[in-house]
Amino acid sequence: MPSAPSAQSAPAAQTGPTPQTGPDAQSAQTAPATMTPAEVLAKLSAVGLESPLRSLAVGGIAYVGGLLMSGLAIILAVAALALSLSGGADSAVESELDSSGVDTEGTLNSIAAFLRAPFQLVAMAMFGSLGTHATIEGATFDAAIRFLPVPVTVVMLLLAFFGGRRIQRGRDTGLLGIWTSAVITGFATALVTVLLALILAQPIPITDGYGLRVHASGFDTFFGAFVLITLALGLGRTSRRSRPAWWPVVGDLPAAFKLAVVHAIVISVAVGALLVVVGSIRQLLDGENPTVLATILLLPLLGGQLLGGLTGLPLLSSLTAKAGLPELAYEFVPEGIPTFRETVFSLPWYVWLLTLLLGLVVLVVVSLPWHHGRRIVPGNIIALAISWVALPFAYLLSGVVLLVISRLSMSFRVEADFFGSQQGTGSFGLAGWTPALALLAGIVVELLSRFVAPFLVPALPRRSLSWFRRPLAAPAATAATPAGTSASAPGAAPAGAMAAGAASAGAAATAPVGGFGPSSGAQRRPLSRRARRTVIGVVAGVGGLCVVIAGAVIAYAVVSRTVYAPDKSVDAYLSALEDGDASGAVELAPPNVPTAQQKLLTDDIAGAADTRISGHEITGSDRQEDGSVLVTADITQDGVTSEQTYTVEKHGRTGVVFPAWRLGAVEYPSVALSVPEGAGTVLVNDTELDVSDLDVSEGFAMLSVLPGTYEFSLPSTSEFISATPSDVSVPVDPMSSEELYAAPTYELSEAGTKEVQSQVNADLDECAKSTDPEPEGCPMSAYVYEPVEDSGSWSIDEYPTVTVDQDGESWSFDTGFDGAGSATYSYKEKPFMDGDKATSETEEASISLYGTVGIDDEGKIQLEYSTW
Repeated sequence: MPSAPSAQSAPAAQTGPTPQTGPDAQSAQTAPATMTPAEVLAKLSAVGLESPLRSLAVGGIAYVGGLLMSGLAIILAVAALALSLSGGADSAVESELDSSGVDTEGTLNSIAAFLRAPFQLVAMAMFGSLGTHATIEGATFDAAIRFLPVPVTVVMLLLAFFGGRRIQRGRDTGLLGIWTSAVITGFATALVTVLLALILAQPIPITDGYGLRVHASGFDTFFGAFVLITLALGLGRTSRRSRPAWWPVVGDLPAAFKLAVVHAIVISVAVGALLVVVGSIRQLLDGENPTVLATILLLPLLGGQLLGGLTGLPLLSSLTAKAGLPELAYEFVPEGIPTFRETVFSLPWYVWLLTLLLGLVVLVVVSLPWHHGRRIVPGNIIALAISWVALPFAYLLSGVVLLVISRLSMSFRVEADFFGSQQGTGSFGLAGWTPALALLAGIVVELLSRFVAPFLVPALPRRSLSWFRRPLAAPAATAATPAGTSASAPGAAPAGAMAAGAASAGAAATAPVGGFGPSSGAQRRPLSRRARRTVIGVVAGVGGLCVVIAGAVIAYAVVSRTVYAPDKSVDAYLSALEDGDASGAVELAPPNVPTAQQKLLTDDIAGAADTRISGHEITGSDRQEDGSVLVTADITQDGVTSEQTYTVEKHGRTGVVFPAWRLGAVEYPSVALSVPEGAGTVLVNDTELDVSDLDVSEGFAMLSVLPGTYEFSLPSTSEFISATPSDVSVPVDPMSSEELYAAPTYELSEAGTKEVQSQVNADLDECAKSTDPEPEGCPMSAYVYEPVEDSGSWSIDEYPTVTVDQDGESWSFDTGFDGAGSATYSYKEKPFMDGDKATSETEEASISLYGTVGIDDEGKIQLEYSTW
């Protein structure tokens, strides 16, 4: 059967010119077409199109709004920088740029540079990257930095969305016209964004006639602006159209994205407030100015990155920083730069605990509006499936959005003939598994809304939840289409499974979501007085508990930063040094040396030391990325004050909750002690020290010691020797002086020198008893010819005078040239002829000797003669 005429052709037949027949018709068809603007609009309306001027105006407003927001973000960022930097920072920055050849006068102090910046920031808000490209003397250089100024992006999208709703008010433009105008506007806005960013590129002059042009113009900027503006404008206009009959089937999808946004905003504000409070308290306790104001001023520029981080951490995601080095850099850093990850557990324990509690509370809170007023089309399998899938799907996509808005990346590439192509990259943002965690959060919220929220919603005021979902007006299945459109016009309800559920859409408005507990859609009865008191009591109790928790957190922070502060370990250690409390110092900072080398670290020895440190003052502490703290102290010793730095590390808990701190590795000063051979003990500050087990194979033993002045001596074991002490002054800084050396020695006393002479004389007397002209083992001899056997005798004419000298750890004696003695050998010489009598003869001999002196275990002198 013949098809009915289309609704779009009907107006044309009524308003167009009357068809002509005959010869004039042919001439009319070949004549040039001339149409008035009204006729053009009529033709466009006939096919569902319209003039795009209104949409183009909205695109222009969105772009101007982005420029204004960018200018505000830049001004506030400069103010934040001014608050954060100390005086003279600007000159320091300019001096660095001057040293690199950058014209600071033309770059940093130019008004034109400030005016160009918003155009580049708008381009970056449309997913552009700020970069430069240059070729200098055959070398090519590319660099780019990419981050999304989310507040600028949001302003532009909101202006486009609500501008679209504005121009759609009172109009019945079909979907074809809406999206055609949106595409045209998106294209025009993208083109303007790219061109203005390119034209207003920031020049950076470099010496020798070279310069760079930095801008955010590129294909990524064009594509991003085109897609974002097109979608925002098209969706804004579409949202003003009446809902189709099948809308209740998919109504959970837009609501799910709305809830995901609400969830992100609520959790980021809650966690951000917690971090601001805790951080401000810690900064005040450290004597620093809180950075709250500077952080707030940075929100228009870096609000998206903060939103991403504060939302991702409670999801148990991590902030990840990684870098890729050029090939040449691996010669200096063979292992590259490791990937750094920070999770919520990197925060102090009380902060991450409260953060996780906030995350759990927010999960329950957002499940309440998701449950309230929710309807599912009964008997429609698609609606049922969407009701389960919508929220996890929205959270999954929101996790992807968190990845994008939190990411900051940079890259550079240098290519030249002499080293080839070198490139490096760096990025910072949430970990790649964040969407999976967001998906899990969406599933949890969906389950809470079905099985927990029904018990909580009836106890809450209706107004506290009704803001999220607006009641769906039941669309009439037989509603008349607007004049000039047909069932096949853009925006008409589709056929298929969704249309099958349209007949029951009105009934769907009264069918609540399935689950356990009371239905939020049922007629609610007013709460009784007792129930109201119970609710008020619960709310008051929860509020009071929150106050108590807040007070406990503040008290904990104060006690942790005062009584259990990390600098207390340093203060206790330095106090022990002042008091000569070696055992206390060793307990606080165990020396990393063998036990045998800790012999000087006793209370008796350290307590008797002179010129110990006389005072100290903790001057500052600096928390490191690994959780340790560098504590700085001014220490006074012997009237001189020096600055020392100590590392303090976390070591468990004190009183279950308070952090315990201990000193990290402390380098103790060392003394090289020379021990005389055979000495088993040494006196240190009049305290006897056993040194028999020390390793003196290198001539000395290294011993750790506390700052102060020490006297090293040897015990007196005989009247013939006296000890010569060795004094050593140990500074508090082990690196401030050369190697410390202690060498106590023995010297022969006057009695010892006399004893040596006496023993020499006695030994000579013993030699004189011999009748041999060359007594064995004696320092004298006589040349005789044909002596009568056993006729000789020795007499000492003059005893030699010996001189004792110290040679390191031993003594030697020697007569020298002036101290030689003399002796006479008398004997009978045999007669030359038989029968003659023997004759008496004498022979004089000189006595010279030398040797070494030792002390035996009984303290007696032992002489050892060298070969005469």
